[in-house]
Amino acid sequence: MSERYIGRQPIIDTRAKIAAYDLLYRESGHSDNNSVTAAVISNLLGTFSMNAILGKHLGFVRIDGEFLEYDVIHSLPKEKIVYALLTDTKITEIILKRLSALKDEGYLFALNDCIYDHKTADIFAPLLPSLQYMKIDVSRSDLTLVKNFIPMLRRYGIKLIGAKIESHDVYELCRSMGFDYFQGYFISEPNIIKNAAFSPEHEGIIRLWNLLQNDTEIPELVEEFQHNHALSMKLLHFINSAAFSLRNPVSSIEHVLKLMGRDPISQWIMLLMFSEGEKNSEVRVPLVLMVINRTELMSSLLNLVNPSASRGEKSTAYFVGMLSLIHLLFHMPQKEVLSRLNISPEIEAALLKGEGIYGELLEVVRSIELFDTEAVGNYLKTKGLSFSYIEPLLQQVMEKVNTFEKAMEQ
Repeated sequence: MSERYIGRQPIIDTRAKIAAYDLLYRESGHSDNNSVTAAVISNLLGTFSMNAILGKHLGFVRIDGEFLEYDVIHSLPKEKIVYALLTDTKITEIILKRLSALKDEGYLFALNDCIYDHKTADIFAPLLPSLQYMKIDVSRSDLTLVKNFIPMLRRYGIKLIGAKIESHDVYELCRSMGFDYFQGYFISEPNIIKNAAFSPEHEGIIRLWNLLQNDTEIPELVEEFQHNHALSMKLLHFINSAAFSLRNPVSSIEHVLKLMGRDPISQWIMLLMFSEGEKNSEVRVPLVLMVINRTELMSSLLNLVNPSASRGEKSTAYFVGMLSLIHLLFHMPQKEVLSRLNISPEIEAALLKGEGIYGELLEVVRSIELFDTEAVGNYLKTKGLSFSYIEPLLQQVMEKVNTFEKAMEQ
């Protein structure tokens, strides 16, 4: 029985909002792991829900020229999928006619990770009338030539995606050049700002979080919450929302503390900080959704390898996932941010040294995010597990991220 593994990497717009996902897939028994085959499409449809994977967004699927010959292209919803043609595809009259006909039927096409220079500009020029998107490998392209090429793309109505962007400097360069969308490892890299400081609001949340972690008595916690009126109102609104379906409304912070418990409130106020921080113009990544994805993966993986994990252990896994991204919010080195938080030596070792079970889980989660299937497979083998255990886990996490994103917009 073949094993399937699917992943997605975000493509963001100029406002740092997710615009689409680049779909990645591996299947044992198929030597070509770059482009999708008819068999892979069949297995994807049988195993994964496109809505669960993509939510409201488009999905970019890599294909080669041979794929265009098959009617299986009609198996996926054309309003949800962009077929990204690999650059090693031989451009023939047959390919061009097929692309043109499919475009007329409403199908969407892109050129995948093109290394743009004078040679490739000539090779791929005949494709332009059939494309809606072009992904440029900015790490290896002539960006001066790309800049001069953008007006032509605009005439064809083609959106430009900067791919393989690995630093915030390159991201800013692409934005200034007029790229429409962006993809790359820069999303998970901190954009360090010199002399960055905590805002008074963040200082208040961190102070509250530390008090919760210190097992501070409820009267002192209530007093601290009362000093942060806005946060108190948001917490009361949250606890009285449809998510809890309480019979009687809760009107006091003391009641909330007793009802929810320390760890859930700690998770909530930290997530709120990420959510509020994302509204800051300096935050250039879809940070809250990254946090939800990572914390859900940490918790789900812990439950997979240790089904008897205690509530406290699950809470620790959640916090390790969340705190592993906190430096992206503050634009500071991770160690500097963590020094302000009251975290246990176990969490600190996991975050800074990758030690212990939580450090191990964090490394696996990062491998999942980077689609390093070899590293994930090796880890699963040490636990006596196969990829079949990961398939439902990944789909559940994707659905939770999609649900959270939808809730944020309401």
